[in-house]
Amino acid sequence: MSNEALELAMEMGKVFNDLNEEAAHKYIGAEFVDHEAPPGTPGGPLGYLGTARWVHSAFADAKWEHLDSFSEGDRAILRLRFTGKHVGNFLGFEASQRDVDVEQTHIYRIENGLVVEHWGYRQDLLMLAQMGAITLQPPTAPAA
Repeated sequence: MSNEALELAMEMGKVFNDLNEEAAHKYIGAEFVDHEAPPGTPGGPLGYLGTARWVHSAFADAKWEHLDSFSEGDRAILRLRFTGKHVGNFLGFEASQRDVDVEQTHIYRIENGLVVEHWGYRQDLLMLAQMGAITLQPPTAPAA
């Protein structure tokens, strides 16, 4: 199933990059769970599409670029580059009009030819710093 898992995971770009509702229904199972989504976010194809729409509302020109991927068994892992301009509320931070450019890792589980689970790992601290929401301080060496 590894090739099928990777092919399906790659199709998820049609949902997030293109906001394609037809693709969401075609590739995402009704029982889909997004483990990265905030509590209370609906599951299934429309829940994942709703998350994509929310991100696009917070970031103009939101784009996920494929960098690397692999699969094993019923799982596919994608490493992506996310770029966009922060133009709307994101995680409680109002629009900064700043560009963001971070890497993300997404894991998809496939069952019966559909994506049924998603886990995402993002560089949120770096993104918040790029948005101007926080300041990152380099670590200091301990005193001798």
